[in-house]
Amino acid sequence: MHTCLHDINTGRCLGILLIILCTSCSTARHSQENGSPAADSTVSSSVHYGTGPGNTLPSPQTVPVDLAGVTGAKITNEKYSVRGNKDYKVLGKHYKVWRELDGYSEEGTASWYGPGFHGQKTSNGEHYNMNNFTAAHKNLPLPCFLKVTNLENGKAVIVRVNDRGPFHSNRILDLSKGAAAKIGVIGPGTARVRVELIKTVPKNEQTNMALMNGFKPYIQIFTTMDYNKALNIRNTIAQKTGQKAFIQNADGSYRVKVGPLTQSNADNTLTIVKESGYDKAFFTAD
Repeated sequence: MHTCLHDINTGRCLGILLIILCTSCSTARHSQENGSPAADSTVSSSVHYGTGPGNTLPSPQTVPVDLAGVTGAKITNEKYSVRGNKDYKVLGKHYKVWRELDGYSEEGTASWYGPGFHGQKTSNGEHYNMNNFTAAHKNLPLPCFLKVTNLENGKAVIVRVNDRGPFHSNRILDLSKGAAAKIGVIGPGTARVRVELIKTVPKNEQTNMALMNGFKPYIQIFTTMDYNKALNIRNTIAQKTGQKAFIQNADGSYRVKVGPLTQSNADNTLTIVKESGYDKAFFTAD
């Protein structure tokens, strides 16, 4: 992609260090983009429903997406990936991933990216295939499916969003070469489009939001070969934090842990643990 998330190891970002809070790589903007870059929208920390994009979540869709006669990517019941769905920062701008989305419909400018990024990793960790029907979006969860309609000729395509961007100008979507060709965007380089989210997996069956945001719900406090010592530490930590503490047997050693925690109490619990003398305590996934 563009100045997206998979280029941090390739130098395509023109020497600018992209600080991202996700495990995905960074990607850079493609040569098919025309016009002068404009300032990117930043995402508010207090996300709420509004008009989208930028600082607010888009309003829920009220009309089902009409897919009659529309082809492109094969729609599946694929859940959101644990990778690529953390909030992140690119070129000094903060972006919020819309992990809990009721719907999305927006009109704006789309561009495309192709040969320069073919085979490189997308923000979802997959290898970009310019001939597939995919797209890059700054805020949508990965992967998800969109119906993209070129408002200039009425042609439509189904795409699977698996990358981040575009980060230059006010464009809302970057199409793969295959998707762009299907709706007539290759020649002009950009087009006015309508994008509509195609819901596949019910919200209550989706990947846990905490996992998508990189949250690790346990704190490892101490490791010892002495079970009685581990027991004493467990009891002390449970009393001081008010959280469930337990001992994990790991090949003859004993790890004292606390959790599972919620995102709202995790940082405070870690502070209490460290103030209790365990300054090397750290978050862990299990």
